[in-house]
Amino acid sequence: MQISSALNSGLQGFQQANETANKAAADIAGATAARQEQNEAGNDLEATETVNKSEPSSLTRSVVDLKVAENQSNTSAEVVKTADENLGTLIDVRA
Repeated sequence: MQISSALNSGLQGFQQANETANKAAADIAGATAARQEQNEAGNDLEATETVNKSEPSSLTRSVVDLKVAENQSNTSAEVVKTADENLGTLIDVRA
């Protein structure tokens, strides 16, 4: 595997992790805002129960996605670090 290819893979991993984290954060913020609006508006009990039943799975999924993005970011950092170390070793061998 080429070093530049490994560096590119690490960078792509960071970009994907960033997109996943941004989407998850937006979903969490949106669900929280929707819940606050409902509480302030004082909607009828049946409508509130319907939304509250659907929200936990959505919030849970978003939190899990956020953790996945964190793990993906950490893994991508390791890929970049390893590629950098290999590049340094190759330069030392050539010198």
